Amino acid sequence: MRKRSNETVSTETTLIPANYTVQEVFGFPSQLQLAGYAPGHALVPKATPGYVWDARIARDFIEWLTEPNPDPLWISGPTGCGKTDALKNVFAALNIPTVIVSAKSSTEPDDILGRVQLRGGDTVFVPGNLLLAYEKGHAIILDEIDGYNPEVLMACHRLLERAVVTLDDGTIIQPASRIYMAATANTRGDGQGGDIYTATNIFNVASLNRFEKWEMTYPPPEVEEQILENMFSGKLQSNIMKAMVKTATDIRRAYLDGNCPSPVSIRDLLRWGRKLIQAWNRKDVAPLYHSFDKAFGNGVDPHVRAMLHTLIQTNFGVPAPEIQGVSP
Repeated sequence: MRKRSNETVSTETTLIPANYTVQEVFGFPSQLQLAGYAPGHALVPKATPGYVWDARIARDFIEWLTEPNPDPLWISGPTGCGKTDALKNVFAALNIPTVIVSAKSSTEPDDILGRVQLRGGDTVFVPGNLLLAYEKGHAIILDEIDGYNPEVLMACHRLLERAVVTLDDGTIIQPASRIYMAATANTRGDGQGGDIYTATNIFNVASLNRFEKWEMTYPPPEVEEQILENMFSGKLQSNIMKAMVKTATDIRRAYLDGNCPSPVSIRDLLRWGRKLIQAWNRKDVAPLYHSFDKAFGNGVDPHVRAMLHTLIQTNFGVPAPEIQGVSP
C-alpha cells in the first residue's frame, strides 16, 4: 500500500500574517505595507549584517512584493554581485520562511520534488523540501538554477504556474495561497555567458517564459563603500575603503575589456578588508598587496596579477612589490 509520509521540512510553526512597511524592510521613508509573517519560524533566513540596499533593486522588489500574484523571478548577473543575498534579506525582513534549493548537474526531478521509498513495509511517497514549501507558503529560492539539468526545470512547470501538482504516484499537492519563488543564475538560461560560466545549461523557452526576468550587476560605488563602512568602521580608514571600491571597479572594467579572467565580487572586497586588517602590522609582506592576493590576486595568472597590482598602486599610491617570474 502506498501512503504519503508526514515528514516535514521543519518543526511545525503556525504562520501568522503580519505587515511591514517599506521603511522597515528597505530603510526608505515610506509607510507602504508589505505582506509577511510574524517572527518565530526556524526557516526564516538571517539578515546579512551591515547589508545596504541598492535603491533601484529595492524598488524592483517593492513592485514584485505588491503584485497580487507575483511571477517567479529569474535573477541573472555576474558572480558575487548579491543576487541570493538580496532575496535572503528581503525574506528575512518579512519573516518569510525560506527554502533554498542549490543546483548541481546530477540533480534529478525526484531529488527536489520527492520520491517513493519503502518505510515499515509500506511504499511511502516522501515529498521533497520544495513541495513542502510550495504547500506551506514558504519562499523558494532555486540557487544557481542554470546548473540544473533542463529536465529538472521542466518537471517544475506546474509549480512555477502555482497550479495543483499531481505526481506520478497520484499524490496531489495544493499550492499555498501566496508563494514567492525566485531563481538566481549567472546566465539568462539561453546560452549567454556559457563560455565564462562553465557547467551552465541552456533551457527550453517554455521554461524561461514562466519567469519574470531581472538583471543584476554590482552595486554602485557609494553602496559598496557603505557596505565596507558598515563592516569595517573603526578598523579601516574611509579613504582606504574608497580606494578598495575604486580598484574593484577598475578590475571589473578590465574584465569587460578581456584583460582579466573574472571580476571582483562583493565577497572578494569583504575578504580583502578582513585580510588587510589581519595583515596590517606585518613587516614581512606588503599588507595591502598580500591581503589583495589572498582575496583575489592569487587566483589569476602572475602577469595578470602584476597588471592588477598597478591598478592598486594607482588608487592607493603605495608602490607594488615585484612578483617572482614577472618582469617589472
